[in-house]
Amino acid sequence: MINKIMKYKFLKKSNLIAFLAGGICVLAFAPFNFFIASLISVSIFFTLLNFRKNNRKLFLIGFCYGFGYFLFGIYWIAISLFVDISKFFWLVPFAITVIPAFLAIYFGLLAISYRYFSLKLKLIYNYQKIILFAIFWLFFEFLRSNLFSGFSWNMLGYAWLFEIHSSQLASIFGIYGLSFFAVIVSLLPILAMRQKNIAKNKFFLKIILFFLVINFTYGVFHINEKNIVKLDNTKIRLVQPNISQDIRWAEDKKIQNLLKHIQLSNIGNIDDFKAVIWTENSIPFIVDDNNNQLMQLLKNAVPNNGTLITGGIRVDYKNNQKNEISNVWNSIFFINKNGIEKYYDKHHLVPFGEYVPLHKFFRFLLIDDIVDKITGGGSGFSEGDGAKTIKINNFSFSPLICYEAIFTNNVIEKNTKPEFFINLTNDAWFGNSIGPYQHFDMTRMRAIEYGIPLIRVANTGITAFIDHYGRVISKIDLNQEGVADVNLIKSNGNSFYFKYGNVATILVVIISILFLIVF
Repeated sequence: MINKIMKYKFLKKSNLIAFLAGGICVLAFAPFNFFIASLISVSIFFTLLNFRKNNRKLFLIGFCYGFGYFLFGIYWIAISLFVDISKFFWLVPFAITVIPAFLAIYFGLLAISYRYFSLKLKLIYNYQKIILFAIFWLFFEFLRSNLFSGFSWNMLGYAWLFEIHSSQLASIFGIYGLSFFAVIVSLLPILAMRQKNIAKNKFFLKIILFFLVINFTYGVFHINEKNIVKLDNTKIRLVQPNISQDIRWAEDKKIQNLLKHIQLSNIGNIDDFKAVIWTENSIPFIVDDNNNQLMQLLKNAVPNNGTLITGGIRVDYKNNQKNEISNVWNSIFFINKNGIEKYYDKHHLVPFGEYVPLHKFFRFLLIDDIVDKITGGGSGFSEGDGAKTIKINNFSFSPLICYEAIFTNNVIEKNTKPEFFINLTNDAWFGNSIGPYQHFDMTRMRAIEYGIPLIRVANTGITAFIDHYGRVISKIDLNQEGVADVNLIKSNGNSFYFKYGNVATILVVIISILFLIVF
């Protein structure tokens, strides 16, 4: 009788419990990296779904879980509006509700899909349900990461970064595979529950525990100092100016901000460096080889035999008229003593940040005003051609601007392997929130997946040089001003994920389905 009463009360508050469970999961990600939070969160969600059969109620539970997951996980998006709060205050409620609500739909669909097939297949044992649940979780994470431009923030696989050895399987399975494994491991408490066929659950529990041992062991042996090649005469300087977003583009501060970059770049003798690297949009003016005054100023930060790598705005003009802009790109420029050597244009833009989908229907969101502050006119940024491998000063790299680094696909030009990733970003928009820490960890995952060292330079942090195992070699913390001088290293070999992509994850899912059917 007591059990029935407790079950009734549990179900009556299931939506609230789901919301709180979703919120708890944020503790599994940076900066907390408390992996146990995912065990608590996912297990509660899974339990709630198995008490329901009604599709409407199932969707609500999934939606509430997802809303908590994203409200607490990406609340910091709203902080960017406080940079100009007098103009954008009215958008704050939308930022902290509409975006999490839209993303929560994926969890609502996950809930319905999982429960429907669980009943259809007449699954009665927990290990069967866990496998099915993990498959659908992975499927909807894939959809979330790719549909409507994609938003792959806080995929559950990033929780493995709580310990560097535990995350090395990304070199085989990538982030999708790590998410699949994270769901299964997070449901370990469910296997401890009493059931009719306890033997099969125990057998599956042993498989999971064996996987955890193998995962850690692989990580220990995978990190091999012999696979690190030290490059001679490839010293580079990373510059973190720590300029707050509210003055970054202020008209009366532009020259001062640019001079600050140059001053930091020239600490000591910079002619020893192959490159000096600034952050995303470091140059607060339109970058143009014909702007002699700007180019002469920038050359003060260029080593004699090296390159200044910096973010900036590139434009095209209508009919070569300087007062009419036709296209605007968020770009990285490679500048030597002769001027602009090469450039790269960002190709994966931030929806409602760098462009507005169906812009003519959404003019009320004031994207024109935001872009106007940077370019002097325009309706959004244009897309670049895609990932590129660029070679300067005898080393090659794939440039990534900000948001591009969170996507596991399309970060490397087809049929090429760069020696490095270079990621320029500006997380100053998000203040002291958890956002910059999450972004940093997701960037680290790209290095592990592809087995390629990564150079990250951020305006207010976190700036770092990361080896191909995801280990931080050198770092400037959040909200610190300074430079990091590093000697480059590169990987001696290719990762399985770099060569074959998601093949290993697909095979694991197929094997899991067969296991589900046979056992």
